[in-house]
Amino acid sequence: MKSEEPEGQKSKACQMEALLYATIFGNVTTIFQQMYANTNRYHEMLNSVRDFLKLYQVPKGLSERVMDYIASTWSMSRGIDTDKVLQICPKDMRADICVHLNRKVFKEHPAFRLASDGCLRALAMEFQTVHCAPGDLIYHAGESVDTLCFVVSGSLEVIQDDEVVAILEWTVICNIRI
Repeated sequence: MKSEEPEGQKSKACQMEALLYATIFGNVTTIFQQMYANTNRYHEMLNSVRDFLKLYQVPKGLSERVMDYIASTWSMSRGIDTDKVLQICPKDMRADICVHLNRKVFKEHPAFRLASDGCLRALAMEFQTVHCAPGDLIYHAGESVDTLCFVVSGSLEVIQDDEVVAILEWTVICNIRI
C-alpha cells in the first residue's frame, strides 16, 4: 500500500517534527539549568554566611535571625537583585517599573490619590523596598528617624516597654516625623 504523500513532504514533516521536539526539549533543559544555577547560587550564599557567622562567633540567636532573614528574603525575591536589574534600564523605563512595583501603595494609600503621574514617577524612583523578617526591629526607642515607612504586606507591631501598644496593618502609614 502506497502513501498518498510524496516523499518530499514526508521528509519535510519529519524535519519539522524533529525541530519542534528539539526546541521544546532545549527550552525545558534551559529551564532546569536555570533552576539548578539559582539553587546553587543560594546554597553558596548560605555557606558563605554560615562561614562568616562561625568565623566571627556571632551568637546563636543572632545567627538564627540572620539565616531566617536570608531564607525569607531569597524566597520573596528568588535571588533577583532588583536594583541591579533597574540599573540596566534607561531612566524612563526605570521610572515605569518603579511605579509598577509601588502600585499597591500608590493606589491604596490616600496620600497619593491626588498625585499626578509625574509626581508618582518621581516618588517611585526614590522609594526603597525593605523586607523585614518576623521579629526584626525596625527602629529602637530613642533612635533618630529620617524616613517614612509604608507597611505594604503583613503587619508591624509597635512595642513599648515590652508590651505591644499597636499593630499596624499594610493599609496604615507608619506615623513618623521627618
